[in-house]
Amino acid sequence: MIDFAPLFTPHRIAVVGSASPGKHAYMVVRNLTAWGYAGEIYPINREGAAVEGHRGYRTLAELPAVPDCAMLVVPAANCAEVIEECAAAGVQFAVIGASGFAELQTPAGIARQRAIEAIAHASGLRLVGPNTNGIFNATDRVSLGYNTAHGERFPAGDVSIVSHSGALFDGIARRLAQIGTGLSKFVPVGNEADLTMLDFVEFLIADPATRVIGLVVEGLGDGARFRRLAARAAAAGKPIVALKIGRSDVGASATLAHSSRLAGATRAYDALLRECGVASVTTVEALAGGCGLLSLVHGAGRARDETVIVVTSSGAGGALVADVATERGLRLAGDGGEWAEPAAGALAALGVPARIRNPIDLGTLGDWTLLGNVLRETQAQSDGPMVVYAHNAPRAKLGHQLVAALLERRANVASPVLVLSPGGLLPEIEAALVAGGVPVFHDTAACFDSLMCYYAARRAVPDSIPHALPSHAGNGRLAGRGMLTELESAAILRAAGMPVVASITVASSAEAEAQARYPVVLKALAPGVAHKHAAGLVAAGLAHGAALRAAFSGMEERLAGAGVARKAVAFIMQPMVPGELELIAGVSWEATLGHFLVFGFGGVHAELLDDVLLVPIPIGRAALRARVRESRAGRLLAATAAEPAAILERLLDALDALQRVVAEHGDAIASIDVNPLIVSGPDLVAVDALVVTR
Repeated sequence: MIDFAPLFTPHRIAVVGSASPGKHAYMVVRNLTAWGYAGEIYPINREGAAVEGHRGYRTLAELPAVPDCAMLVVPAANCAEVIEECAAAGVQFAVIGASGFAELQTPAGIARQRAIEAIAHASGLRLVGPNTNGIFNATDRVSLGYNTAHGERFPAGDVSIVSHSGALFDGIARRLAQIGTGLSKFVPVGNEADLTMLDFVEFLIADPATRVIGLVVEGLGDGARFRRLAARAAAAGKPIVALKIGRSDVGASATLAHSSRLAGATRAYDALLRECGVASVTTVEALAGGCGLLSLVHGAGRARDETVIVVTSSGAGGALVADVATERGLRLAGDGGEWAEPAAGALAALGVPARIRNPIDLGTLGDWTLLGNVLRETQAQSDGPMVVYAHNAPRAKLGHQLVAALLERRANVASPVLVLSPGGLLPEIEAALVAGGVPVFHDTAACFDSLMCYYAARRAVPDSIPHALPSHAGNGRLAGRGMLTELESAAILRAAGMPVVASITVASSAEAEAQARYPVVLKALAPGVAHKHAAGLVAAGLAHGAALRAAFSGMEERLAGAGVARKAVAFIMQPMVPGELELIAGVSWEATLGHFLVFGFGGVHAELLDDVLLVPIPIGRAALRARVRESRAGRLLAATAAEPAAILERLLDALDALQRVVAEHGDAIASIDVNPLIVSGPDLVAVDALVVTR
């Protein structure tokens, strides 16, 4: 693993750039000083001017000692020269604050980035960026950055963030402070010319100051490595929360196979994060909230119960919270809101006029001091999370009674207590709650998104990565061939163990009639046609010779009308397979992330229904079984199949066969489409197949 000490805990830092007040390099020195950085700061500028009381120098060669790291805030065109000087001087890390590199997507920008990459690779100098605004380490008071927020004193905490965007630093740091926790480190990786997001994740897993890891992800460079690191983080007890930005699926429709169009980058990322046990959020508020909540409950033990208790000072507020919880698949404690014995009897003995249910209504209690008694009586039945919908009470005393009851609950249970107050509470009430480890949310979605991160961190992720990883021994046989024919595709899948319908090639309608065992399916395999049904090149349920002759003739006419030479087309005939349910199974490849299994409703309605399960390859049998069972198609299969247990195992066998194809051919596989995969009584049969290679 990379030794990041010279970057995060340097003894000497060089800051290269203008000494003029207000310029970025000046701000870097000022921010380091404001945070009380204890090491040596060497401003380097053309004039050799001092900055903020620190002696200035003109070049690195003039320095009294070699800096551990340097931050470069100079024009992009000058960066290569300065990086060469850093490498020659023995600097170990360079943080490049300039933009104007590959992010421009221009030949000049790309060339500049390649130039600094070459210097780093040749010298061993490690680069952060370019296009980054600096490194933040509150734990060791190293705020090496030029944003205004780098100069503000945020509370140090145990949450560390690695981000593809430095602009989110301010919002995340402030929100964590409001929740009652704080940042340890914030690392905007920029263009990742050298060091990547995953390099820093690996460091944070071993970092004793980090307990929760947050990610702001534009794209991951190595899906397989991310899976390994996520497993290590889970083993270390360090939950990960990820905000994936850029969730558009534009471009997915340009691929050939159904499975690829049904996958798409967004679904692939969601599937990868889920399989890795990583909580996925869609807003900055949820990222900060989820990380903060996990920090607050870290090391508090494991609650027995995952059902939610709702406390409200408003009937409508309680109904709202209960509705949102139910919509997100959460269950409220109690059977339909009713408490079981002995809690029910104990609650009745409290003397409250109305029956106490869940949501617990403070107005019904009459005396808010009773809330503590209610929570103690119900704790044995439910020690799960609590969401409190609160507004300012008519009397300040009532607000303090609420605080006392909630802090007692927080001290007695391992699960979190969250307060949702859209209008906000009195400052002293919010401060007392936050100081006691009870975060206050002003937005309903952010509150529940944060709570879902808690559930994601608790979710038991099965051992989903088999010990035997793909060998890719057969890469060369398929690489570069493009779209294979159905016969070629079927042969590959059949060899891997996929149950594929038998096909015979027929040269004419007469030959087809001679070999037909009705009912049959006739297909024309035309070059470049991926989806034969849409092109009118599939005729199913042909029950006699006249129908077969008509179908053959009609396809020949369509091919001729499309300008396809007859000699380039193969006709195949298959037995008609009756079925109760049509499924789709396949493989999709996502750049940098790897291969994914695709499973869902199939047939001609696959894209119309657009309801598929994605899981990253490789995946173990137990994890795959769990994923299939919880999918919609899997639930329908369990409810309608004649022998659901047997069909499930046959389906898993078919999906494992797809994994074997990927194991054999690796990166040569762009996509595999088995559609439909027909459930026929106790059997499962693939009646169409398409393999597309890269």
